Amino acid sequence: MARSKSIRGLGAKAGGTVRKRYSNVHRVLKAKKECPSCSSMKLRRISTGIWQCYTCGYTVAGGAYDVVPARSA
Repeated sequence: MARSKSIRGLGAKAGGTVRKRYSNVHRVLKAKKECPSCSSMKLRRISTGIWQCYTCGYTVAGGAYDVVPARSA
């Protein structure tokens, strides 16, 4: 059985639901994102909701974990 990548900071005391939510958020946050201005894949989060392209310097406000905030159900 293959082991999944460990989630740093969450031990056995955190339940399965919490670890799954954390891993989904972390995966979305660290994924490469495309700059809306220059189309390079260098868009990174500066702070909560502030995203900046390292290539062209374009700054955009977006969601906390993704440039385009997820729609709530």
